[in-house]
Amino acid sequence: MKEELIRIENGHFQYESREYQFDVSIAKGECIGIYVDEHLASGAAYRGIFSGSSAMKDGRAFACGNRVRISEMRRWIHQNCMIIDKHRFITKELTAWDYVVALGKKKKRNRVQWREADCRISSPESQSILKGMGIEFGWKDKLNQLSMLEYYKLAIYKAWFVKSKIVVLDRMTEILRRQDVEEFMDCVQQLLGQGIAVFVLDLDEEFMYMYANRIDVMKNRKICYRLYPEEYDERLYEILGWERRRGVSEREDVILKEKGHIVLHADDLKFESMPPLSFQIRSGEIVFLRDENYNTASQIRDCFLGEKGWESGSFCLGGKYYDRNALLKLVGKEIGIQIEIADRKGGVLFDNLTALDNLSSSLIPKAGMRIFRKSVLDNILNEASDWFERDELLRPISEWPLIQRLRLTYYKWYLMNPMLLICLFPFAGQESSHHEMIIQMLVTCAKRGMAIWIISSGIDAICEKTENNEFLERLRYLNE
Repeated sequence: MKEELIRIENGHFQYESREYQFDVSIAKGECIGIYVDEHLASGAAYRGIFSGSSAMKDGRAFACGNRVRISEMRRWIHQNCMIIDKHRFITKELTAWDYVVALGKKKKRNRVQWREADCRISSPESQSILKGMGIEFGWKDKLNQLSMLEYYKLAIYKAWFVKSKIVVLDRMTEILRRQDVEEFMDCVQQLLGQGIAVFVLDLDEEFMYMYANRIDVMKNRKICYRLYPEEYDERLYEILGWERRRGVSEREDVILKEKGHIVLHADDLKFESMPPLSFQIRSGEIVFLRDENYNTASQIRDCFLGEKGWESGSFCLGGKYYDRNALLKLVGKEIGIQIEIADRKGGVLFDNLTALDNLSSSLIPKAGMRIFRKSVLDNILNEASDWFERDELLRPISEWPLIQRLRLTYYKWYLMNPMLLICLFPFAGQESSHHEMIIQMLVTCAKRGMAIWIISSGIDAICEKTENNEFLERLRYLNE
């Protein structure tokens, strides 16, 4: 039996004023998968255990087999755990050596400790780990010059170097390209071989099947099922309450047979620290731009919702060229911005308003002053009733479940029918069972003639699972 590292029994946690119940256990060299029904809330709360943002209120805690107080457990976690997620350390000055040594657990080292760190990083054991992980870049290489895969390999090496006992991997399948995930997990296997334990928080069940010794399933803000390899596959889908897709066939990208007119034409559009963008999108087309580190998405978001514009190049929408000031007047009208969060702040919806008020607040001004308000409201209510329950439409959307709020955001764009709909990381943080709804709503918007521009880290696995052929036929990759 492997030596236990951490165990929390009937643990009651508070995260952002909500109560969660987690049973946590892991031993040396184990890889445990955590499957959550709502990653933006429950997943963040679980991860918060290891970052200190989820406060443990009650329960029994054990560290290395010994019963400890809640305060002692928190201190043990701070000293022995490391989180690896999408928040890449951005710097133009620091090197790979700085990241591993200077930014390790001991930020303040005396002369002897610096000498020990130098000896360890050049030791035969370290060289063996580096070789096994395929890390070939130099220690003097700038951190910001490393590729995504190189950076995350370095993070895994750092977990070994600083002697972490537990590593938490948060949604790596959304960060790394599909072909890089396997190479990254080969590095993780070396950690496991060194006795370091790994928690995998992810929404890709196939990924967890391949690597996890056990999968803990979270529903309704608590760990409610614990599955072992012999129970994987159909059992997980049964618990989640949805059917697994039958068969995944290899698909090639298919360009629309009947292309619409050109809606967006970008020519050498240059943003800070990004190569120029040159592309075009036709009406009814869904195009995908890969963004591995959220840099592109943040620049586009700042351009349309913030205070930064592009440095050079041209942006032509509907056959007319715009500068940024003129373009901002089109946001919310001819340009829709769909971000990963459904409701304010920065989202599309106001959670204190009813669904009908949310729809009418944008549609009535578009209808014009001469249209009788009550007539417009009746028309919106009647049409929306084909998509949502009528009594739901008259309730504040803060009372709606997350998936329905998300669906309403796309429906709002469907009614407004902008020329261009920009979707920033639309699948991020959404459980797999919701992907089909998002795909269908994207197709629904495209069928109205909108040009859809998706910016995300990767949708390969989603494309392989979907049976929505119309989505695949409309989809085109911009930078593959």
